[in-house]
Amino acid sequence: MRYLYDTKLWDKIELIVEILISVALVIAAIIKFYAHDIYQAMFYIALAVIMSPFLRLQRVTKRYLLVTAFILGIFMGYFR
Repeated sequence: MRYLYDTKLWDKIELIVEILISVALVIAAIIKFYAHDIYQAMFYIALAVIMSPFLRLQRVTKRYLLVTAFILGIFMGYFR
């Protein structure tokens, strides 16, 4: 159970999850480009850029941006 207190392990897990979510958002954007929904595809690309670990934003700032973008996406009807 000592591994639960290892912060380096949790940082690695968070990095892997960020990369997987970014890849999934890019795939969703590609699918929306083929469906000719440019605005929704650009929204997914913007979310992927925010989520990307290569952007080097602080985690707190990244979380606020993601929550704001998610609420904006709900109002625009992207998450049905």
